[in-house]
Amino acid sequence: MVDQETLKKFDTLYYATYEDILKYVIVNCSNIEDVKDITQNIYLEVLNKIIKNKNLSKSYVKGIAKNKVKDYYRFNYKNKIVSLFTNIKDKKDIDLIDTISSEVDIEKIILKEEDILFIWEYLKKQKAVISKIFYLYYYQEYNIKDISKELNISESNVKNYLYRTLDKLNTLMKDRGE
Repeated sequence: MVDQETLKKFDTLYYATYEDILKYVIVNCSNIEDVKDITQNIYLEVLNKIIKNKNLSKSYVKGIAKNKVKDYYRFNYKNKIVSLFTNIKDKKDIDLIDTISSEVDIEKIILKEEDILFIWEYLKKQKAVISKIFYLYYYQEYNIKDISKELNISESNVKNYLYRTLDKLNTLMKDRGE
């Protein structure tokens, strides 16, 4: 069990470093789906170091981040997308489906999830910079100027990638009958 003092040290360091570490991971990831896993691994390591009575600085946390990004790809970890309905033979999944309120339009939810997966699969096949731009813009809610600074590309390139990809996705979605 972790004591309150350790948790307080961790919280302080976490809030002081999270934004910078997240930016670092996003920029250095070869697959945007790995961002959450890598960030989690970084802060687990930070917590373990604090538990061992180490006083950590922001630069030390950044060093951990650099190593965790390298380690993650060195050992070829893959982030798997697991659907709620992947193992329908499992009684738990059937029970879960049965407990869904009849007011919930399950078809609408599945279609939305299908659309999101379609878009995400499309983005993963594009240049890494495109998926990073979309992640930063839509998930992290960065503006174009900040994305430009983080990825070290011009604002006009960010806009072009964003708008051209959106146009292409719009066309693909129409072709799918959406």
